[in-house]
Amino acid sequence: MKRSKFVSISLLLLIVSLFVNACSPSDPRADSHKVRVGVAFPTSGNLAKIGQSCANGTQIAADMANARGKGPKIELAKVDVPTAVTGVHEVNRLILKEKLQLIVGTYASPISLAASGITERNHAVLWEVAATDPRLTRRGLKYVFRPNPDATMYGPATIQFLEEVVAPELGLKNGEMKMALIHEDGDYGEGVAASTKKAAKKAGIPIVEEVRYNAKATNDMSSAILRLKNAKPDIINMVQYNTDAQLFWKQAEQMDLNAKVFIGNGAGQSSDNFGQTFGDAANGVLDTSSAISINPRALSPEMRKIEEEFQKRYKKKFGVEPDLIARLAFSSAYILFHDVIPKAGGTDPDQIRKAALSLDKPIGSTLVGWGVKFDESGQNTRAAMSVMQWQGGELAVVYPEKFKKREPAMIPLPKWSERK
Repeated sequence: MKRSKFVSISLLLLIVSLFVNACSPSDPRADSHKVRVGVAFPTSGNLAKIGQSCANGTQIAADMANARGKGPKIELAKVDVPTAVTGVHEVNRLILKEKLQLIVGTYASPISLAASGITERNHAVLWEVAATDPRLTRRGLKYVFRPNPDATMYGPATIQFLEEVVAPELGLKNGEMKMALIHEDGDYGEGVAASTKKAAKKAGIPIVEEVRYNAKATNDMSSAILRLKNAKPDIINMVQYNTDAQLFWKQAEQMDLNAKVFIGNGAGQSSDNFGQTFGDAANGVLDTSSAISINPRALSPEMRKIEEEFQKRYKKKFGVEPDLIARLAFSSAYILFHDVIPKAGGTDPDQIRKAALSLDKPIGSTLVGWGVKFDESGQNTRAAMSVMQWQGGELAVVYPEKFKKREPAMIPLPKWSERK
């Protein structure tokens, strides 16, 4: 009797042991139904508003990919990276402590450049959703991918718009349109400004002034605005983040800075904060970037449905409409979650790279109008640019023709004294 009881207990323990071993994390089949992905954005500090929009857009991308059940369930491990130093620390921790092989981030170029060194050294993937510094994908790194445009794409898109739309509206030839630049002095501002100057020189558009400033340290734009006023440009081209863009526009009105065209480059002028803060005073301001919402005819039928679902999910989860930054992050992250991870069968860096490089999607197959075709450096060569304009409190695409939802207006922009 005792022997029989002993055998029964031993058999039970053996079964339990086999069950536990079968489900052990060391068994590659154990978590095949889910993967963990690191998410690193600056959700505090001076980039908090933009960073939170990126995190929100990435979350909705994961939710929608999970709902479709095409691949393993995606779980996000989120960290706050307000600076390059914290970016290095947190990304390193995600990789070494959390054992993650795939990081989505980071929005800001300095943070992305720093984090990419950590991911590459540790044989992990950095999937960048918004940073624009061209160096990110020009250093021969194997495990960096950027679906969004880099800084070299802004200038040519802006200049093409000025040539095709603005010049005829102003009745000026290229050589007669004087342009001034004002930009933050970091990687983002310098990179976009460089591409703009190069494209302007090629088009024969003269640059009459260039003003640089530190976005973190600047709390008064008056001296910069005086320089712009003295240059008397027809076009003022701005490369600014969120807080500094608002400070500049507030003081531009106070100091009666006028130009026929004000055009930004993503970030500050594309944030919903800009329209909410200035209301009618924002109307007429242009912005070159990925599109907030393109003409539905330019989207694939599948993407039209995805855009509608994205809008509903975002509003329900966060209580606000998604801004351009959220859409940008969603578009980049959804490519990863819906197309790459299922094809890779998980987050193994080499399989992620192989799956990403195999993508071949035409223009209009993402929410913001991009196509997807990565080159060997990890840069998406089909990242499409648009020009948008604040009209009636909304940011609307006005260029190019196939993407636009409204006609460009207020060119030339009325003077402040005429807009009361």
